[in-house]
Amino acid sequence: MKTIFGVMLALALTGAFTTAKAQSLSNKIHNPYSSLRALGMGNAFTAVADDYSLIMYNPAGFARKKHNEVQITLAGGGVSSKTMTVVDDIKKASDTPGTDADKAQAVSDVLEKYYGESLGGKLQALEMFWIRRNWGVAILPADLTVDMYINRQVGPALDLNVKGDSILAFGYGHNLTSTLDVGITAKYIHRVSVEEILPAFELATDPNMLSSKRFREGNKIDFDLGFMWTPDWFTKRVARQKVESPATTTSTSVAPPAEATAVDTAPVAETAPETPTEDTAPAETTPTEATADETRTPQSEQPEQSETVVAQQGPENTVPEPVGAITNSAPGTTPVPVPQDIQPNLSEPAQAEEPVSAPAEQKPAVAQDGYDVVPSYPLSFGVVVHNVIGGDFSQSKMINKDAVDKPSKLERTVDVGAQYKIVDWDDFAIRYMIDFRNLGYPGATTFNRVFHTGIEFDYSPNTWFKTQLRAGLNQMYFTAGASFLFGVLNLDIVTYGEEAGTLDQKRESRVTAAKVGFNF
Repeated sequence: MKTIFGVMLALALTGAFTTAKAQSLSNKIHNPYSSLRALGMGNAFTAVADDYSLIMYNPAGFARKKHNEVQITLAGGGVSSKTMTVVDDIKKASDTPGTDADKAQAVSDVLEKYYGESLGGKLQALEMFWIRRNWGVAILPADLTVDMYINRQVGPALDLNVKGDSILAFGYGHNLTSTLDVGITAKYIHRVSVEEILPAFELATDPNMLSSKRFREGNKIDFDLGFMWTPDWFTKRVARQKVESPATTTSTSVAPPAEATAVDTAPVAETAPETPTEDTAPAETTPTEATADETRTPQSEQPEQSETVVAQQGPENTVPEPVGAITNSAPGTTPVPVPQDIQPNLSEPAQAEEPVSAPAEQKPAVAQDGYDVVPSYPLSFGVVVHNVIGGDFSQSKMINKDAVDKPSKLERTVDVGAQYKIVDWDDFAIRYMIDFRNLGYPGATTFNRVFHTGIEFDYSPNTWFKTQLRAGLNQMYFTAGASFLFGVLNLDIVTYGEEAGTLDQKRESRVTAAKVGFNF
């Protein structure tokens, strides 16, 4: 009786295995590349696109890249909490002593134990990004995403959906106008995938879920087209920088020349000519004989004969000028008297003249408090069309020499997003962002599947030190992450949830991941 039961079970599982060769039932949205930083902020990155991952998110970000950047990722990855446990339990069940039916039964029990669980993980290794202002290159040898779900389509089975991409990308961005940027990323993708439902019987004989004999394999050349608009709707007040220079401190009033200043400040007795002419009476004293009291005598009390002087050189018929008269001629030439109304009054003490300024009503409002109003660009919008060509992969057999199936086609999708910088200082920023991603993807027809939002606190005082903390919602599942840069060592950590259920049933796939690399 036991033997008959074992044979019947084996036949049933064999039939399940035959049926399981159909396409995976997974409706999870897959993107060729996902940044851990972007995932931490809900994967809302379309209108941010300011680090090395912009080449895969929105190439229009090249046009506004502030610093050149080289990112080399040594290794990065993460899994859901029970993924490794399930894999280990399936391996142990496949080693159960006995017949193939006994092993299949043991594996079936493991799958039944984890029924309804959404499992998976991500692996990124040996990535290299070389990003500069206006252009960049990315080489991604291994970007692997694994999604598993235990179902009961025909007995306990493992729905396995794996995407392994090797990507070579070149991106370029340019300013169309002062507020509008455009960019393009051309990319070559080599993909291996597993898109099958694996019944217990097959796992009992081959527990290696990532066996190359299961791989579909193909190549694809495509490109992404991105736009970013930063409207000049806002302004901000910045402190005016004061520049101390003669140009800014000199009075705008009419100032006497250097020669005139010397005449004004000299005592009257000293301004008289040493040799009197026939037109003037000789002075009673010479400059060397003048006493201190005479030198300090006000001009109004000076003798009448000292009130006029003539030039030391010049024609004989030169008209005498009042003492202290200002002339605009050089020595040896005929002096031209300056009108009396602008001559200094030597009878009164010299006083500092106030600068001539425009009436208050003519001054700009910003000039009254030491601040200037300058344009500000805290708001930006982004639009990206991914996989513009789209369509099927071409057949490849680089890894699986016996591959007969190609990966599922590359879907053309559209991402739309916005970013607003709540705080935008020199070294600190708080940004809020919202995206609607993967519009046009099969099955992405509900609000929850396309909605992404997040917030990030960014303290980056220079190019070799930064601290970023973030949180968000990815398809309505909570995400959180952090990035740290110390010198050239870069660390990213994140926990995020993704929708892995059907259109009628929500099911979260939660992954915790980290990545370490070098950033220059």
